[in-house]
Amino acid sequence: MEQEIKRLRETAEMQQNTITTFLKTEKSGSTFTRWGRNVCPDSTAPVYKGYIAGKKYNEAGSGSDTICLPDEPTWANYTDGNQDALRGRIYGTEIDINEPSKIFPYNVWEQDVPCVVCLSDKSSVLMFPARANCYKGWSLQYSGYIMANSHVHAGPHNHICVDFQPEFVPNGARNDDQHILYLIEAQCGSLPCPPYVQGRELSCVVCSKNDD
Repeated sequence: MEQEIKRLRETAEMQQNTITTFLKTEKSGSTFTRWGRNVCPDSTAPVYKGYIAGKKYNEAGSGSDTICLPDEPTWANYTDGNQDALRGRIYGTEIDINEPSKIFPYNVWEQDVPCVVCLSDKSSVLMFPARANCYKGWSLQYSGYIMANSHVHAGPHNHICVDFQPEFVPNGARNDDQHILYLIEAQCGSLPCPPYVQGRELSCVVCSKNDD
């Protein structure tokens, strides 16, 4: 009888361990990029960190998105050196704000900026443009400002939310003029004013959905 009870207990423990493992495996989560920093917010975990990168500001091609390149790349087949004038190219990123500005708490002029991809245990993480705080039912991951390329540059790239206290890539304070980020200002017309204001810089927040 004692052996049978012991066997049943062991079976129950194995089943409980299996259920626990399954629940952990099936737990929902989401990832997001923290642009301008190389550390993730509290309660999230880093997937990888790296450098903000994209097309050169005055080139029409090479993709229109801004991406986070890892700081530990690995390679498949390759040939070093520019092989073909028609191939796409990707560059590191600097911030261009060349006028006195109260937007950032310190000088960011021509600084190269990092990024980090973060894992949250929340089911949804979204970037809300033109917001300085999260909507009800959402929790703040970080806040910042919407940035993209200049309206006079030849090729577009997507808008990203750059942290309001950006970190900088070491030895990156030089004017490389490659992938460049500028603040974005609201323009009245088809965009109603109010609530928007002509020439006002757009803020942003990245928020996670409260799952409880």
